[in-house]
Formats: sequence, structure tokens, C-alpha cells
Amino acid sequence: MAEQSKNRLRDNAIRHILFDVDGPVVTFLTKAGELILLSIMWILTCLPVITIGAASAALYHTVVKSVRHGIGYPVRSYFGNFRRLLKRGIIATIPLIVCAVLMFLFNRYVAHVEISLSTFAAKVLVIFTIIVTSVTVYLFPIISRFRVSVGRAVMMAFIVSGQHFFVTLLHVAALGGLVYTAFYILPIPSLFILPAILCYLSSLLMEKVLRKYMPDKPDEGSEALWLYE
Repeated sequence: MAEQSKNRLRDNAIRHILFDVDGPVVTFLTKAGELILLSIMWILTCLPVITIGAASAALYHTVVKSVRHGIGYPVRSYFGNFRRLLKRGIIATIPLIVCAVLMFLFNRYVAHVEISLSTFAAKVLVIFTIIVTSVTVYLFPIISRFRVSVGRAVMMAFIVSGQHFFVTLLHVAALGGLVYTAFYILPIPSLFILPAILCYLSSLLMEKVLRKYMPDKPDEGSEALWLYE
């Protein structure tokens, strides 16, 4: 009897792990499917280029709220957040596009000048790129989380990137890895898989940083409580 009881417990545990809706395997596959779907939606909504910011802010908000905390439906949440953040996202994206164009042109210029100037100019380019990338890493999560103007969001992203240097460094390296993978290793598959997965992993550290700049935690039962969990 004791042996049969052990066997039943073992079988029930295996069934729970493999087949139950709230079991670890089904939960993992569900979240993986949601992340891939969100990556595809992110790519599609980034196609106009000037909507990259709104798409990135919507992706971050949806990944944290719907995928990590299971609140709402990912697709509906994504498009709702995309519409809500569209204006601020576009305003934030345009200067970044200008910066990217200037960095590209400056890089082309550096490649055609004397070596001594090239050495100095290359350092300037690297420093400028690191600053812009560091601000960008925090900018769209901040826009998705805080109801502030774009100018204040940029300033906040600049300050936070300096105060949390190690987290910033990890994010810049991860973003560089994503860009490298997308262009040189797996151009098509990586674009449709990695964005939301990287966003999910990023949020594990990013949420701890953003909570330090949020107001006091609301009372139990508040709709905004998930922001603090």
C-alpha cells in the first residue's frame, strides 16, 4: 500500500509538471509563445521607423504586466499600450533617429581623415554612442511607466543610467548582442524571437531600478499594485 501510494503521488506530480495548465511545462510554453507573438507585433509596429519608441515602450509594459504578472491578454494589452504611448513614443524616437544618422555620417567621415584625427574622433564617437545607447535603454521603460514629458523622461534616463552603472552596462552589452545577432548571425529568426525575450530578461533588473523612483506602494487591492511586485 505504501508503495502504491508513492507511485500515485509520483504519477500525479509528473502529470502536474507535464500537463496541468498551471504546471511548469505548460506555463513555460505559454509564456514562450506569448513572447514570440509580442516580438512579431513589435517588428510589425516598428516598420514605420518613427514608431519604434512607442512599440518598445508598449512591449516593455506588456511583457511586465501581461507575461510576467499574467494581467490581461498580451495582444490586447500591447495594442492598447501602443496607442496610449504613440505620441510620446514618436516624439522620443525622432531625436534618436537624428542621432543615429549623425553617428553614421560621423563614422563615415572618420574613416576618410588622417589617422591622428581619426583616433580622437573615434573616441568621441564611441563616447557619444555609449551615452545615447545608455539613455535609450532606460528611456522607453520610463515612458511606459511614468506619466512625464519626453524631455523629463530623457533627463531621468540619463540620471538613472549613471546611478546604476552596472545595470546599464549589462543592458548596453545585451542590446549590442541583439543588434549583432540580428545583422550577422540569424537576421530573420532573431528579429522574430529575441526582442520580447530580451525585454523579459531586461525587466528582471529594470523593475528593481524603476521601483526606486516610484511613489509609495499603494494599498492592497489597488489596480496599480502589480507595479510593485
